Amino acid sequence: MYAVTGATGQLGRKVVKSLLTRVAADEIVALVRDPAKAEDLGVPARAADYFVPSSFETALSGVETLLLISSSSMENPST
Repeated sequence: MYAVTGATGQLGRKVVKSLLTRVAADEIVALVRDPAKAEDLGVPARAADYFVPSSFETALSGVETLLLISSSSMENPST
């Protein structure tokens, strides 16, 4: 399974779209802070937040290949 972090951002959306031309949607997972914002991507979304490192343990379950897209913001939105 492939995972893309930051999948609701500009680059992340392009990567997911490109992956969908190569592999089935059930082989891709979008890792995002808010899965509701990823509903239009056409792939499953899992909650993963750079400011909550423990969130990645569950989010990465079954993932074999990860594209880590850095965030453009270094501010913690929950503070």
